[in-house]
Amino acid sequence: MSPLGETPAKFLTAEEAAVHLGCLNSRTVSRWAREGYLPAYALGEGKRRLWRFLLTDLDAWMRARRTVTA
Repeated sequence: MSPLGETPAKFLTAEEAAVHLGCLNSRTVSRWAREGYLPAYALGEGKRRLWRFLLTDLDAWMRARRTVTA
């Protein structure tokens, strides 16, 4: 727990995010982050940029795209 009693945010790598989202490839997750389709945080610049993903952001992103079937 953090000093304020809150659970610290859980950041995922592109590989971990791909597993969490059920994607086949972490490169897809990185491309979606680069294109702004997926909520992500960029670390560094240029071609060597790393992407990190908040677990709560990914869950909210999936809920927003859920289709309801009748």
